[in-house]
Amino acid sequence: MNADNLINRLVRSRGISLLVAALFLLCGHQANADPVGDFFKKLGQSISKTFQPQPTPRPTRKTIRPEATPTSLGEPSKPAKEEITRTVLPASAAPADKAKGDMPYGIHVPGRKGMVTSPYLPEANYIDVSAFVAGSAVKDPYTGKIFRVP
Repeated sequence: MNADNLINRLVRSRGISLLVAALFLLCGHQANADPVGDFFKKLGQSISKTFQPQPTPRPTRKTIRPEATPTSLGEPSKPAKEEITRTVLPASAAPADKAKGDMPYGIHVPGRKGMVTSPYLPEANYIDVSAFVAGSAVKDPYTGKIFRVP
């Protein structure tokens, strides 16, 4: 009977040992192999970009190519970049009877306070709405339709 107890204890301890070993393998927590390296990596990433050296720009070679078509002296050459000048028309107040209901808002022009583009023709010229408060209904001078001031 003493031998049976010993065998039962051995089988139970092996079962427990196998269970513990399986839990260690399946738990998923892994030890960091290089915690000091991780510390310095995170420290280096936290330093502001202003303290890191900037790459020096390389000088580029500028070559002058001859024009393919000769121009006459009387004809002025076209500028390389044509600037689009937009006309600005002021918006007029919309009649009160037509200014009811759901209407679209004008599209604000970045950097130009009081200027919008029409929600009906976004590629059209600017509309000056600086005389109107936000939310008021105005008449589009290009299309004649009514929209709200953003």
